[in-house]
Amino acid sequence: MKRTLASLIATSLLATLGTVTTAPAKTLDLAFMPPAIEARNICSPTRDPKEDDLTIGQSTDELTNTQRIRFLRRDITRLQAQDPVKWFDFINALITRRAQFDAEFAGIEELIARITLHIDAHKFEELKSTGLIQRLRQREVEMSSNQRLILAQYYLNGIGTAPDIDYAKQLITDAAYAGNPNALLSIARFELDGSPVTGWDAPLDLTVTMAFGGLLGRMNENVCGRAERIAREYLNGDVVSRNYDVAYAWYKFSADLGGAEGAWRLVEFHLNANAAVKDNKEMLHYLQLAVERGITVDDTQMAQIKTAGNVSEEELRKILGYNYSEDTGRNRPSISPLLELSVNIDGDQATAFSPYIEYLKELSLLPEAPGWIFTTLGKEVLTRRGRWAGEAEAIQYLEIAAERQDAEGMQLLAKLLTRYRDDPAQVDRVIALLTEAVERHGLMDAMNDLDGLYRCKVNDAPRLREANAWRRAYRATEDEIFVVSATDLLVLDEFKEPRHIAKVQSQALENRTQSIADFAELVQVDPMAPDSMKRLWASRLDRSDQALESFAELEFELATNPTERKLAVELFRRIYLNNGVTTALDLAIALVEHNARDQQTADEVIELLTKASNRGEGAAIRLLSRVRAQEGRDPIETFQEFEQEIEERGDFLAMMFAVPYLTHDRLDDYIDRAVSEMVCGTKDVDEIGDAYAIWQDAQMSYHWRNIGLNFLHGHVLSKLRISDPQMEQWRKDKAPDERQVMERVLAEGKTDAHRQLFMLTANPDLETYDPDAAAGHLFALLGRGTPGDEMWALASYRTADDDLKKAIESRFDVGSLYVRAIENGSVEAKYEYGMVLRDAAREPRDLANSARWLKEAAENGYVKAMTEYGYALAYGIGVPRNIREATSWLDQASRGGDDRAANLANLIRIGAGQ
Repeated sequence: MKRTLASLIATSLLATLGTVTTAPAKTLDLAFMPPAIEARNICSPTRDPKEDDLTIGQSTDELTNTQRIRFLRRDITRLQAQDPVKWFDFINALITRRAQFDAEFAGIEELIARITLHIDAHKFEELKSTGLIQRLRQREVEMSSNQRLILAQYYLNGIGTAPDIDYAKQLITDAAYAGNPNALLSIARFELDGSPVTGWDAPLDLTVTMAFGGLLGRMNENVCGRAERIAREYLNGDVVSRNYDVAYAWYKFSADLGGAEGAWRLVEFHLNANAAVKDNKEMLHYLQLAVERGITVDDTQMAQIKTAGNVSEEELRKILGYNYSEDTGRNRPSISPLLELSVNIDGDQATAFSPYIEYLKELSLLPEAPGWIFTTLGKEVLTRRGRWAGEAEAIQYLEIAAERQDAEGMQLLAKLLTRYRDDPAQVDRVIALLTEAVERHGLMDAMNDLDGLYRCKVNDAPRLREANAWRRAYRATEDEIFVVSATDLLVLDEFKEPRHIAKVQSQALENRTQSIADFAELVQVDPMAPDSMKRLWASRLDRSDQALESFAELEFELATNPTERKLAVELFRRIYLNNGVTTALDLAIALVEHNARDQQTADEVIELLTKASNRGEGAAIRLLSRVRAQEGRDPIETFQEFEQEIEERGDFLAMMFAVPYLTHDRLDDYIDRAVSEMVCGTKDVDEIGDAYAIWQDAQMSYHWRNIGLNFLHGHVLSKLRISDPQMEQWRKDKAPDERQVMERVLAEGKTDAHRQLFMLTANPDLETYDPDAAAGHLFALLGRGTPGDEMWALASYRTADDDLKKAIESRFDVGSLYVRAIENGSVEAKYEYGMVLRDAAREPRDLANSARWLKEAAENGYVKAMTEYGYALAYGIGVPRNIREATSWLDQASRGGDDRAANLANLIRIGAGQ
């Protein structure tokens, strides 16, 4: 008798849904089925893009109450998740402020928010002493049924008050009489546990029916989540008895109304069903819906879908939305099709007003306002008003941030005050701020600032004793960004330079933007990186505009042929649309390199450079001046066009561009601005030296040239194109090979290394080939008893050479291992045993036994077995020759993703004249 769909998928569902609640001794047998309703998308409607609260160029000119409440709600949630102990007082103040502006929140929800804050901060004794629970109880008459349930949990569990079970049950009963489905389910649980609620006399089945009816509720966009909740109740078996058919019906109800989880659960149902009840057409239909609604499919699930669902690779990738058609001609693999890029339209210029700034200003008036509020205000002012136009206001905020011990505010204030380096008191203040940021708050990057200050920025630089001391301290922290060129990045060797690769990965995980881009490049060119890993790093790129821009630059630089260059340019354009004007300059540079001779491209470049120039980006202004010069325009015209932008918000290169056109009385100020913005390195030092040379100031030009000569190693390494990390490898001794590394890992107790060591010692083409050692590793691997090791060992045995097979057979009985695996239900073992019998056949019955095991594995859905059994049928290997049956099995294997099967089927048909 064939098993039902429900029994087949039970094990899979329980595994995929996580830990299942242990069923009580008694549950209710009740099949509450979904209503019949026409399929339509209620739960995943198309939405307009959300307004970005923090974008430049908003049209509103005041902070609305809706925005204020949204900001407050966001900050309360963020700070409470981040550190409820550290921000306890400030979160409390934000709760108070929200209650002032949000009438629906004030009162009961406000009290619940304060109680939740105490619980999250583990301030249980303080919660008792405040009497918040008792104050909440006094407002019971005003409560909704959900609020009564929250209060009931406090009294049931004795949180912030003495337990009072009877009062808690009364609250639950009142909520149940109000029709609250969770309260009804709680009453049902009490009854099933043998402690029924006094005063509730409705039959159990009616109670649960009302609960599920209440859960389903109205047909709005939340109905799918509620339907999935009912499905989970039937899977958990907590109140109602487990019933997978009813769960399936509710998931289908959700999927047909637009639910993403419901659609994916249906895919899982069909994946684990046998051929009698499996419906591949329905599975693919719901897979398509699940993916469209945002479900991500990992590598294991992809393989399972291809095998169990007889889906071709092309069909599956089409469903999953992988578009490789544009990548023809690419030599390198790419994760760019996995990026989820949108469109962000910026104004040409920043506006001074921002609702977020107004919100922060309001918070800054709170006595509990922490320093980061003022730091954020300072940064927002500099962004919107301009680096120089907003400086005075920003300094006011940052002074308060420093006073309130915000390390980032101290660091930014020090940078602004560096402009006034002619004043010894200001220099001392800068040193004091950065030193405190390091010593009191552990801000490691401030050490680098101190190095740059002493090495380049103070008037009597270079002060090498202080600079070198801070440089050594900073390098010892290993906080410094690991810098590697695009070409060097791709040839990093995991055995010669493991530390460098580890640095890139570690800093990527710390959300350093360039490192995210670098490591994404390493992942996409790694032939062993699974699709899930590629999707992970594509998603990390998606979260950072700067990382996306850096990735686009790497793709452009690493393009190896004209097609890859075109694809890199198109990726740059997509990222520009996603990021907005912040990427305009880099896209313009790429277009100039790619196709500057084209008139349309040239117009696009000028438009992009104009947008970037309006932001005070000196590189854009310089390049715009250069391309206009090609058209016969004087560079001074460009300066005059953007003089105001340079004055208000110009960066280091903008200051340098302006130098030839300044009056003498403005020169020193622009140089001081540039020094405060500069990176203390050869390039920026040379720029300032050139600026003084333009003004024929030999003494100051010499001063800056002298600073450049005192960098670590001077100019030598840069001229030779050798990096510091490369020099650090000098005479470090021979790098360990892969086998030595794995042996060290094994010695550290990580037995997974046995697999890698086996592959290194089992391959006769490698210098590390050692059959006895390989057999020993395989034997040790089997001794771990880890699931999957047994089949891996058997597959490795089948493909081993004769010497290695003899060494393995001397260690253990391979035949008994196959038998045990087959008896344990392994389909793969049947396939492997069938292949071993074929490879080692000495007489016809060996081939017959081989065909028998291959057929069994094929009938159980194992794709490789389908191919090999079809091959056996086609050529009469152990079975009578049968072309029709052979091509049938090969076609099925081809649909499962085996390309070899498709080729074999084609050859067999040609040979048979079909």
